[in-house]
Amino acid sequence: ANPETNKPPESYLMKFEDYPFHHSMLKGYRERKTKHVYVIEGEEKTTYDNYLFNETEWRRVPQAAQDASRAMKRYVATFTFSNFGGLQTVGEEYLSEQNLDILSRFGKVFDLTYTRFNDLLKAEAQAREAQIEAALERVRSRSMGMQKSEELKEVIKIVYQQLRQLNIHLDHAGFVVDYKPKGDWHFWIADEQDIPSKITHPYFESVWANQFNEAKEKDTHFFATHLNFEEKNKFYTELLSYVPGLPEASKDFYLNCPGLAASTVLSEDVGLYIENFSGTPYTDDENNTLMRFGKVFQQTYTRFLDLQKAEVQAREAKIEAALEKARSRTMGMQSSDELPEVANVLFLEVQGLGIPAWSCGYNILTADKTSATCCMSSEGTLQTPFKLRLYGEASFAEMGDFLRSEQTMLVQELGGKALEEHYAFMKSFPDLKPTFDQIDELGLSLPTYQINHLCKFTQGFLLFITYEKVPDSHDIFKRFTKVFEQTYTRFLDLKKAESQARQAKIETALEKVRARALAMQEPEELIEVAEVLRHEMGLLGVEELETCSIFIHDETINRTECWYALKDSRSEEKKLVSDHFPLQLHDTWVGREMEKFYSSDSKQVSIVMQGANRKEWINYCEEQSISLQGYYGETIPDRTYHLYKFSHGAIGAASAGDISSESWDLLQRAASVFSLAYSRFKDLTQARFDLQRLKEEKQKAETALSELQTTQKQLIQSEKMASLGELTAGIAHEIQNPLNFVNNFSEVSREMLDEMREAFEKGDTEEAKEIMQDVIQNLEKINHHGKRADGIVKGMLQHSRTSSGAKEQTDINALADEYLRLAYHGLRAKEKSFNATLKTDFDDSIGNINIIPQDIGRVILNLITNAFYVVNEKSKQNIADYEPTVEVSTKRVNSKIEISVKDNGNGIPDS
Repeated sequence: ANPETNKPPESYLMKFEDYPFHHSMLKGYRERKTKHVYVIEGEEKTTYDNYLFNETEWRRVPQAAQDASRAMKRYVATFTFSNFGGLQTVGEEYLSEQNLDILSRFGKVFDLTYTRFNDLLKAEAQAREAQIEAALERVRSRSMGMQKSEELKEVIKIVYQQLRQLNIHLDHAGFVVDYKPKGDWHFWIADEQDIPSKITHPYFESVWANQFNEAKEKDTHFFATHLNFEEKNKFYTELLSYVPGLPEASKDFYLNCPGLAASTVLSEDVGLYIENFSGTPYTDDENNTLMRFGKVFQQTYTRFLDLQKAEVQAREAKIEAALEKARSRTMGMQSSDELPEVANVLFLEVQGLGIPAWSCGYNILTADKTSATCCMSSEGTLQTPFKLRLYGEASFAEMGDFLRSEQTMLVQELGGKALEEHYAFMKSFPDLKPTFDQIDELGLSLPTYQINHLCKFTQGFLLFITYEKVPDSHDIFKRFTKVFEQTYTRFLDLKKAESQARQAKIETALEKVRARALAMQEPEELIEVAEVLRHEMGLLGVEELETCSIFIHDETINRTECWYALKDSRSEEKKLVSDHFPLQLHDTWVGREMEKFYSSDSKQVSIVMQGANRKEWINYCEEQSISLQGYYGETIPDRTYHLYKFSHGAIGAASAGDISSESWDLLQRAASVFSLAYSRFKDLTQARFDLQRLKEEKQKAETALSELQTTQKQLIQSEKMASLGELTAGIAHEIQNPLNFVNNFSEVSREMLDEMREAFEKGDTEEAKEIMQDVIQNLEKINHHGKRADGIVKGMLQHSRTSSGAKEQTDINALADEYLRLAYHGLRAKEKSFNATLKTDFDDSIGNINIIPQDIGRVILNLITNAFYVVNEKSKQNIADYEPTVEVSTKRVNSKIEISVKDNGNGIPDS
């Protein structure tokens, strides 16, 4: 206390140090001295002054007071000690004994005062504790009362209010959650405003962030942050850059306040902090209170996580239920026409999940991905499908680039000029012109801000349009897209099945027409064919074709005949009216248009019949056909004639306007049927004439065939004779051997018979018998060689004989062996120097087989001749150690006979 300044007393903390003065004070207190004096002077005073005003809290004493103290020649410190501590006076002079007594008496009174102070302090601490506990209980109660995770912000508001009620100075109370090292920071902040706000910003280096990271790393549960003016402004300049839309007044407050003091308590999942912008650090009591709030808030956050988990599960169940409804509607589709209805279900389910979507739909891409057919649902109402161009304007070009990329989702935020250009471009879509005209007529305004969410699937994309950002719904959009992909797959399957069923129905209808056409016996029956076609078209639901006509055009006589069938609108039964009549096309404008069509290269044409041209045509047809008279009455509506060519004319159908591609396809296929029908008609007409001509031609053909067969036999015989000619020299050589044997043994036998006669004449019967035995042996040899010559001749005759075509029992081994030798000697007859090794390997178990020997022999001969030819050619190449070899073998294989001719020649050239 300083009476000169008249300021409230201040407290200063002084730690016990190893100074004589401190030891003296401690000794006096322990002995409870009522009169204790210690003098500090000289060098001791100088040392103590430096310690006092540089290293203790006495450095906060005003400089003037410090200078006055240093100027004192000595310190005379006088104490009176009691139970709590002591009273002290300091001056340059000693106190008198009387003043020492007074100081001692004041010490006793202050001892009572301090006892009272401790009692009050204890009572105040109890009251403070009750106040803190009540505040904590309010936080607990609100925590336990949370029913939704979003109520967490209300709890932090209660924390802020209760800390303020506890007289803790704070400008903000907040908590940080979902913290990841050097990841984004997520804050909930409460201040004097009614509603706490959430702030998320990227990580950046700061004193507070570094302290936070260090505390997390060391598992410290508390840290305090003190920033001076410059440090605070550096931190807040960075922080405020991530808080758009903050009022300028708030920014000025943060940047002009003296400093920042913050205390942060870290629990397991959340960090709770308080801060003030006076820069005054929080006391130990305030920090201890904050730590107690931190423990309670951890319980709050645990409940929040439980609620959040339950909400996620409930949300997931709701999402899955919505997806299941879409799946169920998908699987319930019976017709491809139900696809837009499924899209509407998707929109309603998206809205049912609380997603602020005002429109969504599907877009089916063209093959080149430059446009798409768009079907949208707005507020549960389906719009008329339209064609979307994915080029020509920035937002649509971005869509096109996305659809041709590998990305699966595009979020497109449009506002201001970009959105104006977006809708201006959409106004150029022909399909949307009526919609925008209606918007203009009603005076409605287009959106000024929207977000497009595009999610890709195999054949296109889903488009979800919202008026606000919905990042939490992106995953839901993707999941709905997967469901719609299943929907569209189902749609394609149905469409394919419908197309197949439709094609089967059309084919059945055309088959009935085809069957009736093939059953025609007279040309007039074309009327009935036309009736069948018109009836079947009605069953197919092609009602846009009012009439069905067949025009047979004969260019040779420039005449056309018409067969028609149409429903009789004059009767309730709507029976068919049908007839046929000839017409001259050049007599009417419609007919002349038909003539142009017949003479052109076009396969199809649509002739628009209006006004006088239409009436002229109807009047002309009524004149030609009694059945048409009075059919149209006085009113003759304009119509369009659609014609499709076939080989002898055209199929025609009248309608109120253009017809679908399906109807054109029917006309084309019907034209093919009538082409067949007319061909059938022409065939029947000329049948008898053609039959007579056929008989004549048949006779000529049979005569020519007979001559051809004769010529063929002569050619075959000539071929065999030519072959025989080549073999003649070889055969002659082959037959010479047995003939020489016959001649030689004949001469020897004649001489031996002369000797035998002489022996008989001499009566020498024994010698005669011996000679006779030799003659018999010679005759056997003559017989053997004669048969051999006979076989060669027979083979030659057999080869040259005309084949009778009759099979006979033949020894195939003998046949093959004979032709082997004939071919060999035939070649040697031409090539005297030719030699070859002949090998045979015949299966003796074969026996005789039933064949035409001439034909089989010719085959074997040709094979063997070819073999000798190639080995002869190779032998001319003078190859060392080459020995020409030809082998013929036979073998029974199962129930067949295999004849094999092998050679070691050069083989057959590739050419």
